[in-house]
Amino acid sequence: MKVIAINSSARKDGNTAILINQIFEELNKEGIETEMIQLAGQVIEPL
Repeated sequence: MKVIAINSSARKDGNTAILINQIFEELNKEGIETEMIQLAGQVIEPL
C-alpha cells in the first residue's frame, strides 16, 4: 500500500507539512510507503 499526501499550503515546510510527516512516521513504522507532493512555489495555471 502507498499513501500520498498533497500539501497545498502556501508554506512548503510549514505546520501542515510537519503534521503530514508525523503521520507518515507512524505509517512507515507499519511498513506503508508514503509520498508527499508539495504545491507551494508551483505555478498552476488554467488550461
